[in-house]
Amino acid sequence: MAHRKSPARIAKDARVAHFRSLAAPQAAALQAAAAPGPALAWDAIASLEARLVGRIVLPSSPDYNEARQESNPAFQAYPEIIVYCACENDVLECLAVARAYKVWVAVRCGGHSTAGYSVNSGMVVDLSDMKGVVLDPARERVHVLPGTDFDHFNGAMNHTGWHVPTGACGSVCVGGFVQGGGYGYTSRAFGIQSDLVESFRVALANGTIVTASAQDHPDLFWALRGGTGGNFGVVLQVTYRMHRLDQVWAWAISWDQAHAAQVLTLMQKSFMKTGAPDALGYMMNLGYQQGVPVYMVQGMFCGTREAGLQAIAPLLAIPSAQLLVDKTGTYPEMNIWLEDHPYTLPDNLPDGIAETKASGYINTPLSPADWQRIIDYFKTSPNPWSLAYLEPYGGAINRYPVADSAFIHRHVDADLVVDVFWRNPAERTQMEAWLDGFMQLVKPFLNGHVYQNYPDARLPDFANAYWGPAYPQLQQVKARYDPTNFFHFQQSIRLPQG
Repeated sequence: MAHRKSPARIAKDARVAHFRSLAAPQAAALQAAAAPGPALAWDAIASLEARLVGRIVLPSSPDYNEARQESNPAFQAYPEIIVYCACENDVLECLAVARAYKVWVAVRCGGHSTAGYSVNSGMVVDLSDMKGVVLDPARERVHVLPGTDFDHFNGAMNHTGWHVPTGACGSVCVGGFVQGGGYGYTSRAFGIQSDLVESFRVALANGTIVTASAQDHPDLFWALRGGTGGNFGVVLQVTYRMHRLDQVWAWAISWDQAHAAQVLTLMQKSFMKTGAPDALGYMMNLGYQQGVPVYMVQGMFCGTREAGLQAIAPLLAIPSAQLLVDKTGTYPEMNIWLEDHPYTLPDNLPDGIAETKASGYINTPLSPADWQRIIDYFKTSPNPWSLAYLEPYGGAINRYPVADSAFIHRHVDADLVVDVFWRNPAERTQMEAWLDGFMQLVKPFLNGHVYQNYPDARLPDFANAYWGPAYPQLQQVKARYDPTNFFHFQQSIRLPQG
């Protein structure tokens, strides 16, 4: 058999040759000017490219502007180097170069950090090419690579009869999502996604790879389930316990404005901590459709249509209720269906629009008058793209022992989330002022904590908001596994003092 170089290898050799051709002139210029070199010289970049299976993108690369962009254009960072890793060794090579040249590292899977923390001005270690799902039905386990987005994860699980809760957005990836907890339509039935993790395979800052589980490195295992990504190491693989779930019933109901406060009062009383079966998961949405406010709930029931209809009967009994979605299928099929049905929110969102998000946990009963004030405020949105929604907890989420992971948000009713969208600095100022007013209005009903998968750079005390009493223990884990604070960003876990 003739030995032929692969097209990928030919392209790589061309990139390496290009980088090396720039190394000599760079060295000569620096020597002549008696100036220190950049953090990463061309010869180091060429050498790294040669050792990778993946590829490097630089500011001079034609695809740099696309590669540096997060999902939210509010964040405009300019990394010195972006490395698309294709395998575990690529990650280790990146970390070795970053250590040697003291380059600041950010780890990115899907680029969905709501505070922009998966990109920086140094090196972005991008894991989006590290995709893969391997089911082990005999052991009721599934092994998933960190760059696997939910479209691929759900697609691989589709029609197998097995299930792991995922989020509603198909482009979000496993690596970041699971380390922040991970909420989805089936979390009330099966738990926050991190509750189902059996083990992580992790590359540490010192270049070693460890497996973190209840038996091995249990402190790291505890911290990775809620401690968020970019703090302790690079997650290379996640192994989950699977649950049986053949089909779900997807549903959605809308109400007139006159009954919205009544609906929200009933939901908090009977469809969150208590009342509703664990099998019922949903999101309550306030949004705009064709410029008009809508009041709508959509969700899934992990069971039959008949049992699902019985569970939501009190909601359908409220005057003006309309059952807009009534469809049975697999979880992946219904997850996609609910993206567009009964309608898409936010409606008619312009391309390239930026987003600001704020959230908080409700754990105080609201009266109908309280809910009405929230509804009335929402109607004052300066533009028709704002969203306010509830992600209800209860069920398996609240039963999981608080001390068993770094995800502390257990004994709550729901996560209240508000999204605003803007196109320019003036509109940003206007919309964020409106958002601040919304959060001030609901502050008396919030417990002071924030879902760490919705990071907010404006929080005055992020450590308490995300982790509360678990923060000192997280700092101890940080000191053990990343004692030089190699992994850091604006809201990363700080090393303990003294």
